[in-house]
Amino acid sequence: MKSRFLASLAVLTQVISCQTQNPHDTNTERIDTARILASIDSLGAVVQKAHDTKDSNLLATTWAKNGALIIAGSPPVYGRDSIVTKLRNMPSLPEGGSIKMNIVEVQVINSQWAYVFGIDSLRYFSPSKKDTVNETSTFFVLVRKTSEGWQTYRETLSPNQRLCP
Repeated sequence: MKSRFLASLAVLTQVISCQTQNPHDTNTERIDTARILASIDSLGAVVQKAHDTKDSNLLATTWAKNGALIIAGSPPVYGRDSIVTKLRNMPSLPEGGSIKMNIVEVQVINSQWAYVFGIDSLRYFSPSKKDTVNETSTFFVLVRKTSEGWQTYRETLSPNQRLCP
């Protein structure tokens, strides 16, 4: 589960397209969408590096101090330190397991907020079933610009029904 969450944030590194501001928006604030997407891309790269190196201190820099992690079936976890502890205590991927992230939507809401929505696909071999297992989870990451830069403010991860191989 820890790996799925961290990997879901890593999908942010796949953000390569820019979105234009809605010309009908009455907000006079000019939003540099490309710059925001680049910042979110950098955030995702840091999350991936923290995961790959198992660096809890680096992972902590990616979470807002008052962030919240919500994993279906578990109580919400509030606060950067508690979130990092929760993620580090989750089991690792099964041996030979792999995760593929499929981003469904990335939206810059305004100069302070953006979100990423998508589906993780976990594939691994189950010795007990003697077959390959596919599991999916839906994720929603709300990213906020803080005094420390762009950080994860809310992460919701919801495992989906187990699929047939």
